[in-house]
Amino acid sequence: MKHFSRHLSATSASLPFIAILFLNFASLLNAGTIAGNVKFPGAVPDLKPIQVSKDHDYCGLTLPDNSLLLGGGGELKNAVVYIEAPGIHRAPSNKENILDTDGCSFVPRVTAMALGEKLIIRNSDPKLHIVHSYLDKQTVFNLAVPFKGHQMEITRKIKKPGLLEVHCDTHAWMRGYIHVFDHPFFAVTDEKGSFAVPNVPAGVYTLKVWHEKAGAQSIEVKVPEEGEIRVELEVGRWQ
Repeated sequence: MKHFSRHLSATSASLPFIAILFLNFASLLNAGTIAGNVKFPGAVPDLKPIQVSKDHDYCGLTLPDNSLLLGGGGELKNAVVYIEAPGIHRAPSNKENILDTDGCSFVPRVTAMALGEKLIIRNSDPKLHIVHSYLDKQTVFNLAVPFKGHQMEITRKIKKPGLLEVHCDTHAWMRGYIHVFDHPFFAVTDEKGSFAVPNVPAGVYTLKVWHEKAGAQSIEVKVPEEGEIRVELEVGRWQ
């Protein structure tokens, strides 16, 4: 009887975990994918090279302005596409997000991650970088990565969702952005302006796109219970 009681207790303790797995699996059975492209219409602004103010021996005299990266047909890279306030939360994945300082720039320039996912700051340059991030003008983290190959995990410093702007306090031209979401329904466009947001529960949502220079846009989308809905988005309000 004691053996049976121990077995029953162990089984009972695992029931909440089994229930969560079942609910997650069930939600995916009635879920679709939002996919498509983001473009920048009209004339391309004339972007001047960035003037380098220090460490010329490594960084050079100028660097390209990567705030607006376009394909031949206006395909927009580094636009963040996401569902606004879906009211659906899932446990964060074990994805490892890396923000690198490489070539006196932040790489990637735009990162999107779920709250609770791992975030690592890495230095691939033989120069000191002081990586300083802000959320609503308040410091979130401010740390030195003093030499090439140095890295540190700062996951615990990301305590709430929002748009973090990242600066380097030793190289004033360096800019980056980290979008932190409290849900998993987001994507960053690639060099073809393409994106895909998978496993979205069926329903009607507001889909938003953000770009640091091209502005923002939103549309209503209806996600099917299976399959894919494709959308074409344009953002072109130069800032």
